[in-house]
Amino acid sequence: MRIEEIQLKGFGKWQDEVFRFAPGINVFAAPNEAGKSTLLQGIFAALYGLKRDYVKGARYLPEYEKYLPWHQGEYETIIRYELAGKSYRLHRILRKEREQARIFLDPEWTELTDIYMEDRRRERDFVEKHTGLTRSLFTDITWIRREPLTAAEHLVPALSSSEESNPEVHLMLAGLERDLTAIGKKERAENTLLGKAGALVVQKEAELAGAESAWGIIRQLTHQIAEREAERMELEQQRTRVLQRQQRIKTQEEAWNEKWQKSYSTPSSASDWQWWERTGASQEERQIHEEAQAALAGLSHLQVSEITETTEMDQAVDQERLLADYEKGVSLRKRWEEGNLQLARLAATTITAGSRRQARGDLPSKAARQSAWLWGGSGLLAVLGIAAAAADQTGLCIALLLLMAAVAGVAWRKGRSRGIEQKRNQEIFAQAEELQSLQEELRRLENELRELVLAWDAPDWESFAAKREELLNRQRSFESNQLKAQLSRKGAEAQIMNRWGEQLRELLEQEQRVRLREYEHFRAEEQRIEERMQHVREQMARANGEMAAHDTVPVAKARGEYEEAVAGLRQLQRKREALQTAREALQEALAEWNRDISPGINQEASNVLTQITGGAYRDVRMDPHEGFSIRVLEPSRQMVLEQEQCSTGTQDQLYLAQRLSLAHQVSQQTEPLPLFFDDHFVHYDDERLRKALAYIHELSAEHQIFLFTCQERELHILERLLRFSDRHFVHTLG
Repeated sequence: MRIEEIQLKGFGKWQDEVFRFAPGINVFAAPNEAGKSTLLQGIFAALYGLKRDYVKGARYLPEYEKYLPWHQGEYETIIRYELAGKSYRLHRILRKEREQARIFLDPEWTELTDIYMEDRRRERDFVEKHTGLTRSLFTDITWIRREPLTAAEHLVPALSSSEESNPEVHLMLAGLERDLTAIGKKERAENTLLGKAGALVVQKEAELAGAESAWGIIRQLTHQIAEREAERMELEQQRTRVLQRQQRIKTQEEAWNEKWQKSYSTPSSASDWQWWERTGASQEERQIHEEAQAALAGLSHLQVSEITETTEMDQAVDQERLLADYEKGVSLRKRWEEGNLQLARLAATTITAGSRRQARGDLPSKAARQSAWLWGGSGLLAVLGIAAAAADQTGLCIALLLLMAAVAGVAWRKGRSRGIEQKRNQEIFAQAEELQSLQEELRRLENELRELVLAWDAPDWESFAAKREELLNRQRSFESNQLKAQLSRKGAEAQIMNRWGEQLRELLEQEQRVRLREYEHFRAEEQRIEERMQHVREQMARANGEMAAHDTVPVAKARGEYEEAVAGLRQLQRKREALQTAREALQEALAEWNRDISPGINQEASNVLTQITGGAYRDVRMDPHEGFSIRVLEPSRQMVLEQEQCSTGTQDQLYLAQRLSLAHQVSQQTEPLPLFFDDHFVHYDDERLRKALAYIHELSAEHQIFLFTCQERELHILERLLRFSDRHFVHTLG
């Protein structure tokens, strides 16, 4: 058998790692914690899975929890190996209780999974069918380690050959062992046929005893159930009446809550008072409502009725008209003042133009002097006109301004040439027209303002403003008196309604206390009835349960089942005795044959130990009856030593001789198996290590070797041996 490649998609620290192996020696040299042991366990898991051998249940090895994938994924491996000239690809997903395994034939990838049947562990033993070795036997033989064999009792059939012994003996012995294991040794065991049969006898005996006394108990229980049923029906009727009364109280509670909420709100209409009178629960409550309505009806309305609706409307109309006329008057005065200012600016402009013309000196001096006098007079008239406008003397202002315009016109005509004077005259006339238009506008504004003031019987604007203020004050006083009257009435109404609400709530609280006491009484009664009904139901359920338990198996049927169980137990006991007798006979015959296979294994182990120790130890013996325990002959004293009596290094070499001799014996039945060394040479001295590695190098011609080490000396020794061959490879981890 040769392992070509393994893919560890999820196993311990390895994730999506691929390892390809040489057909000879594969050396894995790396420090501790680099993953060497994880890789070795991954190879075994890829070949055989992680379930235990020789057990009925699907119990897993401790390695399942130890090598859980670090990346929290699933166990998954793919391994390719060659055996008997065929190449196989085995894919495993080691999901607990739902393990998946598929095997293909390379290179065509023809699936062969369904050819292999599942065993009692729901495992398809692909490699076991190929090599004839279970996982325990495979690791016992191929894994060279410092531990005793774990499946030595199952190893002898694997060492036999058709020429040396009859394999049917081992098949028969294995079948007898399976049957005896299934039957079991003790009647109290839980998972054996004998234990189950004994438990069945005890059960049927108890059922028979119960069935015999069931009829009297059933009659008594039936009478009790009838009595409890009558009591239950009576309690049901009582509870219905109590619940009806509680429901009435809840309805009253809802109406009471509505009244309580509305007692804080003032009835605003006749329909509200009608509702209170309609829902009144007592004569006392209705009397409270009547007194409140009578008090409200007797309130005085004099403070509000003194001012009639017509007066209120007239006052509102006068106030609105007064305010509108006042706003209009303010607007007229503003426009009048703005017009006077504009008139003054226009007069000043005319005076300035005449002065500028006089200063030019383009007329004769006499004309200039006349013009100057004329312009000076027009300026004086303009000043007088502005003063008259400021003193509200509109007529005088207009006359002075007209005179000023005439004088200015004469001065203008005398100060300019004829063409210039004509042009200036046009400008003066335009200004005069503008002045006249402005004066007319001012007169119109004065007339409108006078008419507005006179409409309110006021001689002037100041009197009109004072009259407006008096009217506004009177209106404010009226509104204040009206508001006081309304507030007085509302206060009286509030007092009446507060007294009504307090009296009503006091009465409602009395009703609530009475209702709560009544409700608590019914609640206690309901709880008492419910507790009694629960007790009655429990008694009925217990009685029915007891009846069902006693009524399941009739007496005749229980007696027949008991006798059948006793007969089955006796039959199993007789069968077990017969199987034990047959097994003892076959074991005795097989023991005779075992004495014949020991010489070959012992000779092979002696040859291995002789080469490794350089002849220091030559004779080795292994006892198949004691788990192939090892004994060695000490040459100098000729003493037989148990393995535990030797040094640590010698014990390791004895384990090596044991495993290699067994591997040699098994390989004769199939083909050479791979050998695994996991830091096995730690206690070897340098000389024996060189000899051991030289011997392993010889073995690599037939066996594939996997050597895991954390030391450099194995590499130094093997370097000379592996240098000239491509059948070997040194792998690097980490």
